[in-house]
Amino acid sequence: MKTFKTVCPHDCPDTCSIIAQVEEDKVISTKGDPAHPFTRGALCAKVIRYSERIYSPDRLLYPLRRVGAKGEGQFERITWDEAMDEIASRLKQNVRDHGSESVYCFQGSGNMGIIQMNAHFPFFHRLGASRGRGNLCSPAADMGWNYTIGAMVGSRPESVKHTDLFLVWGSNMVSSNMHMLAFFKEAKKQGAQMIVIDPYKNRTAKQADWYIPIRPGTDAALALGMMHVMVAEGLVDEAYIEKYTTGFPALKESLADYPPNRVEQITGVPAEDVQRLARMYGQARAPFIRIGIGVSRSRRGGMSIRTIACLPGLVGAFHKQGGGALMFTSGAFPINMDAIDRSDLLPRETRILDNVRLGHNLMNLSDQPLKCLFVTGSNPVLTCPDAGLVREGLLRDDLFTVVHEQFMTDTVKYADIVLPATTSFESFDVFKSYGHTYMQKAEPVISPMGEAKSNYDLYTALGQRMGFTEDIFSKPIRDLVWELFPSFHANEQLREDFQNGKTIELIDIDKAFTDGFPTPSGKLEFYSAQMQKDGYPPLPTYLDVEEEEGDLHLLTPPAHFTLNTSFGGVKALREKEDNPTLLIHPADAASRGIEEDGWIEAYNERGSIQLWARLTEDIPLGTAVAEGVWWNRDTPDQKPINLLTSDRLTDMGWGSTLHDNRISVRTIK
Repeated sequence: MKTFKTVCPHDCPDTCSIIAQVEEDKVISTKGDPAHPFTRGALCAKVIRYSERIYSPDRLLYPLRRVGAKGEGQFERITWDEAMDEIASRLKQNVRDHGSESVYCFQGSGNMGIIQMNAHFPFFHRLGASRGRGNLCSPAADMGWNYTIGAMVGSRPESVKHTDLFLVWGSNMVSSNMHMLAFFKEAKKQGAQMIVIDPYKNRTAKQADWYIPIRPGTDAALALGMMHVMVAEGLVDEAYIEKYTTGFPALKESLADYPPNRVEQITGVPAEDVQRLARMYGQARAPFIRIGIGVSRSRRGGMSIRTIACLPGLVGAFHKQGGGALMFTSGAFPINMDAIDRSDLLPRETRILDNVRLGHNLMNLSDQPLKCLFVTGSNPVLTCPDAGLVREGLLRDDLFTVVHEQFMTDTVKYADIVLPATTSFESFDVFKSYGHTYMQKAEPVISPMGEAKSNYDLYTALGQRMGFTEDIFSKPIRDLVWELFPSFHANEQLREDFQNGKTIELIDIDKAFTDGFPTPSGKLEFYSAQMQKDGYPPLPTYLDVEEEEGDLHLLTPPAHFTLNTSFGGVKALREKEDNPTLLIHPADAASRGIEEDGWIEAYNERGSIQLWARLTEDIPLGTAVAEGVWWNRDTPDQKPINLLTSDRLTDMGWGSTLHDNRISVRTIK
C-alpha cells in the first residue's frame, strides 16, 4: 500500500490536506494530514469518504451524445474522437454563421485548483467567445471589504487562539469552517467567549456563549449601533485611530443617526443588547471578528461587510495578538494569473456577460444570441438564480450544449455532448485557500477512471483539434507552476519545498498591516474617497432599499453533510439531509394555517417549490431557512427550480447571488 498527499478541491475556506492510501491504483481510504499547520489531520464528513465519490456507480466515465429530447437524460456512448470532432465542427460552423461571441462558457467552482478551475480561459479567449464576469458567491463581499481594508487579507486565522472575544458574524463555522473554530477552542480554555450573530440558530450558534438573532440584511445597522455606543462611552483607541485610520471625524458625526433604540427597530436586536455587545467589544483585550460571506448576500450586502470591517479600526484590533478580523485570505497568494488566463490571446475586446444571470443570457440577448454553451465545474440548473429561466434556456433547440462533469447532474440532462471529468485525485493541480495562508501541490494519486479527462487536458486537446498553435495548448501542466509563481524564481528554498510537497506561505500575513493598510490612503478607511468616486456612500451606512414581494425572508445556508453544488458520490451523506426542508417558526407557521410538520409550497414572483416544513423555534419570526434543497431532486413536483435571484443585485459587486430573498408559503391541499 502506498501513501499520497493531495488536497480537497471543494469550494470551502479550509482547503484540507489529505492523506490518501492507495493499493493497486485504487484509493482505499482518505484521512487528514496531521502535518498541515491549519487543518491538522481533521477532515469533514464530505471528504473523509471521498473514495466513495470516486468509485460511485453513478460516475460518468465515457463521452456521451444525446439521443432523446433535452432534459430526458437519454444518451449513447461515443468515442472521444467522435465527441471532439463534433464539438470542433459545431464551433467552427457557429463562429462562421453567428460570430464567436455567440459562444459562452459557464464555469463554476466544482474544482478550486488554480489550474483546473481556470483551464478553459485560454481556449475561449483564443476563440473570441463571450467572456463571463462575476460569480455566484463573493463580488459584493470582496468590494465591501476592500473599500475599508484595501486587499483581501486579514488577521491570521490561527491567531484566534489568542483572542478573548470571538465574534462569529454570519458564518456557520461548524459546517463550513471547522478548523478555524478548533483554534478558537484553545482560546476558550483560557476563558475566551464566542458571540454568534446570525439570522437563525445554526449549529455554531448553539455552541456560542451568547447568540444574537438579527433580521436578515440589517448587519450594517447593528455595527453602526455598536460604534455609536463605543464612541459615546469612550471605548475607542484614539491614538490608533489617529495613526492607522482616516475619516473618523466624519464617521463620528454620522453615528448620531444610530442610537440603540433605532437600531433595535431596524435589526430586531434589543437596545440593551446593542449596548452590551458594544461594551464587550470595546472592552475586550483582543477581539476577533470572523465575517461570513452570507452577510454579503442581501441587498445591503457589500455595505454590511464594509461596515463590519470598520469595527477593528476603532479599537486597534488588527495590531493586537489574537485580534482583528478575517473574511478571506485570498490576498496572501501573489500569483501571476496571466499565465493561465491568457487574455493576450483575445483577438479583440469581446462581450462580457454577467455569469450569475445565466437564464437571462440564454433567453434575452437580442444582440447575437448565444448558440454554443459549455458548462464546466458547475450544475447551474440547481445552483443558478432563476433556475426556471435557466432550464427554459437549456431547452432551446438551437442551443448546442457541452457539459464536462463527473455525474449525471440535472444540467447534464440538457447537454448535447457529455464529457467525463476526473476528480482531483486523478489530476495534477496547485491550490491556494481563502481560509488559510498555505499553498499546496496535489499530484494525481490514481489513474483517471474510465476515459475521464481533467479540465486542462480537455481544453488543450480541444485547442489542438481547432488548430490553435499557441504554446498553452501543448504546454505540460507542471511547467505552468513556474509561470504562476514568480516568487519561486527568487527563492530556491521555497521552490524546493513546494516540489517536495510541503505546505508553503508566499507572504507573511502577520506583517500585512505593519506599515499600514493597502488602501489608497495607506490607512483603514472609515471614509472612502474611492467609494464616492464609484457612486457609493463614502461612509458606512444602513441603506434603504426596495424589498421584494413576500412576507418571509428566505435564507439558504450551506449544507452540513453534502455540497450544494454537487450531486452523486456519497449516497449515505445525501440521505442525512432528509427531505428538502423549510425551517419556520411555529408562530409564523400557525398564522399561515400550518399546524405541524408537513409539505408546503414556498413561492414568489420567480416560481415555487414544494418543501417539507419543519417547525422550530431556532428560526426567528419573519424568517425561513431552506436546507437540503439543491442536491435533492426527488421533490414532489420533480421541478428543478429555486427561488434565488440575481435581478436585483447587491449594493456592491457585479454578479452576486442573493440568498436573502422574500417568499410566501401556503399549505398544499
